[in-house]
Amino acid sequence: MTSQATPQNCPKFTLRLKSHTSRKRISEAKTALAGLYPFEINEKKLLTSKTGIKGQYDVYLLKEEIKHEPNIKKLCLAILPGVFILAILIFAIRHAALKNTESLRAQKELEKQKLEKERLHKENEEKLAQLKKTYSEKKHLEYEKIYPCIERIYSAMAEKTTAIENISIQRNSFAVEATTKDATSILANFEKSHAFASVKMNRTTVKNEAETVSYNGEFSRSWKEADEKSSPDKKIEFYETELLKMRSRAEEKQGITVSEYIKNIRSIMHKNSCNVQYIQLKGKSGNAEIEFFVLSSSKNILNFIREIQEGEENLIDIKSFALRNSEDRDRIQTTVCFDTGIEFKQNDTPLSEYAGKKIDLPEIDRIFYKPPSIKTAASKTVPAKNKEAAAKANEQAALTKMKKLTYIGRTKVNGCDFVIAKDDIMGSLYKLVLAKTEAAGDFCVQTDGGYRAEIRGEYYEVKK
Repeated sequence: MTSQATPQNCPKFTLRLKSHTSRKRISEAKTALAGLYPFEINEKKLLTSKTGIKGQYDVYLLKEEIKHEPNIKKLCLAILPGVFILAILIFAIRHAALKNTESLRAQKELEKQKLEKERLHKENEEKLAQLKKTYSEKKHLEYEKIYPCIERIYSAMAEKTTAIENISIQRNSFAVEATTKDATSILANFEKSHAFASVKMNRTTVKNEAETVSYNGEFSRSWKEADEKSSPDKKIEFYETELLKMRSRAEEKQGITVSEYIKNIRSIMHKNSCNVQYIQLKGKSGNAEIEFFVLSSSKNILNFIREIQEGEENLIDIKSFALRNSEDRDRIQTTVCFDTGIEFKQNDTPLSEYAGKKIDLPEIDRIFYKPPSIKTAASKTVPAKNKEAAAKANEQAALTKMKKLTYIGRTKVNGCDFVIAKDDIMGSLYKLVLAKTEAAGDFCVQTDGGYRAEIRGEYYEVKK
């Protein structure tokens, strides 16, 4: 080993050594000394030192082995590049790992956002489908306005039609009976018109070159839908808005009492000179329906129908409408049934003892007295022969305007005979007392060809 310090009292040899490193020079010196030094040579006890001459070294044989103390500075310098490289490698690994972690986190976030977007899209699609279904179902249950329906039917009548005998409309279906000279032309008009979904010609009866023909069919229906080009959110907004309008309308109808509803209808009927014959309150599942039977001219009843349902915000729904023509222009028979949308409500007020005004018996008794009618009073003074002549004259006049009912059968209740008859046009069934002569109220008497009935002052022929 080469050292700058010169050992004292140690054998020294000057040798020419060619090796460039300290370790190789020690090995080379040991080989050279083998022929010069008689004793065993230990490489660990050899020390080489440079002389002033190139390639020439002083070689010392030390008494003790040389302890090689590490050169801290050189060691540090030797280690430093490795440490630096290791630091760079660790940094690169950590940076790559961090980048990879961030990439995975970003990828997971994108995947999460994608799944959330797909979930919201699916929810929106399901919500839209449900809203559209509900909207369509409610639209199907809505009632058509009657006057526009009559306009559509009238538009299909041919020029040779002389009269519409009967017409009935219920929701989107109708039946009409007309007198015409060209029944097939009317059918062709129905078939060509986009206002009707399907129409059938049921039967025709020819008399005096005129045909009495009946048709039945359905009206074409359509309603506003969401724009197909708009976004799902816009479509959802459309259906939610429309359903809210329907719900608000139903709630608004619930705010009216049945008595107010009837009062409003009667007011408009009287305004249009429609003579109310009866009012019947009925309905199912707690929903009030009100049926009116009126006599009027066609102009007045049509004007009433148009007025009662006028306007977009109208709250009047007509469930069914049936009109029967008459030779007496002012006695056209019409049955109108209104679906009020009003629920029959139970009075929740607790029952208590009546504590109202005390009323004297004579005052209450007064209301149970019915003065004799003019007809009854007059009959007391008319001779019997004149009474019979007047009755026959009235009967003959009634027969000239007699409408037809279909005979269904007879029945007996508590020993009393009844005749069951059906009004095919109005769809009504009647149970009429079978009397031997004319009686008060609705009744039926047997004739040579069947029966003759009187219902609410109107005469009918009951045909078997």
